Amino acid sequence: MTTFRLDQLLSPRSVALAGASPREHSVGRKILKNLKAGGFAGPIHLINPNYAEIEGIAATKDASQLPPIDLMVVASPPATVPDLIATAGERGCAGAVIITAGLGQGAGSLAEATEHAARAHGMRLIGPNC
Repeated sequence: MTTFRLDQLLSPRSVALAGASPREHSVGRKILKNLKAGGFAGPIHLINPNYAEIEGIAATKDASQLPPIDLMVVASPPATVPDLIATAGERGCAGAVIITAGLGQGAGSLAEATEHAARAHGMRLIGPNC
């Protein structure tokens, strides 16, 4: 295994959060609060098809509207994960941390589709079920 793109995965300069939400107890909201409270200094991009902004940060409807980013954090429903990873990879994203659970295992699963989408673009993955 090489160290290709590990720096961007472990020390990103920009982050996108898929599944960001204004709902107080949602996983996406907690991740956003942690990014802000932890002092992440780079740009944070949010993806949520239902909101134009969350906690004062503009949100896009889908990953195709993102600028190039280093890291995507995924906290969206399982069925959305493979397409999010494929789109992020097309946009030049180096890696993703997939919080989402329930992608299944083995041939024909969402986890397999996610892995193939990442591999096609040289993306590094941590997860799912993180």
